[in-house]
Amino acid sequence: MSISTEEYIGAAPFLHRLLNAQVSESGWDMLSSLVVEAWILLGGASTAILISPNNSEELQASCCRSVDQQGLQFSSIMFAQPFSMLLDRGDIIHAIAEIGLVGGLNLRVLPWPDLAATLIVQFPEVVEPSQETVQTTLIAACRQLLSRANDRAILLPRADLLEAMAEFAAGAGHEINNPLGSILGQTQILLKNEKSTERKQAFETIGAQAWRVRDMIGNSMLFARPPQPHKKNINLVEVVQQTLVPFDKSAVGVKIHFATTADVIEVVADRTQVSTLVAQLVRNALESLHGADQDGNVSVTLRDDLSHTVELSVVDDGPGLVCDEVRRHLFNPFYSGRSAGRGLGFGLCLAWQIVRMHGGLIMHETPQNGGAAFHVALPKNS
Repeated sequence: MSISTEEYIGAAPFLHRLLNAQVSESGWDMLSSLVVEAWILLGGASTAILISPNNSEELQASCCRSVDQQGLQFSSIMFAQPFSMLLDRGDIIHAIAEIGLVGGLNLRVLPWPDLAATLIVQFPEVVEPSQETVQTTLIAACRQLLSRANDRAILLPRADLLEAMAEFAAGAGHEINNPLGSILGQTQILLKNEKSTERKQAFETIGAQAWRVRDMIGNSMLFARPPQPHKKNINLVEVVQQTLVPFDKSAVGVKIHFATTADVIEVVADRTQVSTLVAQLVRNALESLHGADQDGNVSVTLRDDLSHTVELSVVDDGPGLVCDEVRRHLFNPFYSGRSAGRGLGFGLCLAWQIVRMHGGLIMHETPQNGGAAFHVALPKNS
């Protein structure tokens, strides 16, 4: 659609709309429009395009152009490309150039993998020095704005919250683990000498809950301050196959299917962390089915037919995520999705961290036939 100068002047002032979006609930489409508009009005760009996945095989481009005296021209275009294309600057520019959204020089590409989005801005030949300072502020403001979208999974836990969690986990690890150790030790002594079956069960419950608290503290520290990956060349097919072995034996009532486009798919990654990523996604799928008390299928797929990336998909035919609130906070720590059939804990949070540290993308999708799908894109040489 196009907005004439008269229509634009008569609309709510841009800064008013921008500030209002910072404190109100808004959808991704509206926030995307605000972001690209901001780069035209405040950042000095002639064209701004925000690319994000509509699903795993289709991208959406939200575009804003300055059209001389006609004001601003907005458009939204869907085009068939895998979501993993967002990881490659050259591929994404080539794709949007082919559909006529951008061309020429003075392009700036801002990849935001934790938001599953890429911003492309094109500038006139001359950019005012004052606008370069504004652009630095705009980058942070736009990222924060997009993270407020209420209609999709947000992949960006705030840095200050992560740091606060890390400080809490470090202090709690010292202050809580010591008394927990005493509780566990005394519980073992009491169990050894106890004859009553009922009292033994009570002591075992105390011990199990104490271990659960200790695990929560450990998981908090692992999520907030994860170890840096030790990357080397690995065969992703072999890693996935070995990771699935324990699940094949324990997945009662659920069939796990594995498919790959090649017998050897090489990536540069941390073998242990990638195995943990696969395990967490598969465990999440199994918990969905078991939580709904139903048999079903979990499909794990590897795809390497893309130029610079590898895709991993884990799909189940369980109850899926039907609640927008759960979907929005899917990768957030301490958020419980049990009401939607998902288990408690840090599984998806840890998966998000591992993908982030490998420079990849992770996204959730609800398949047309139900269930839940998680798609991961990893660069072949990160």
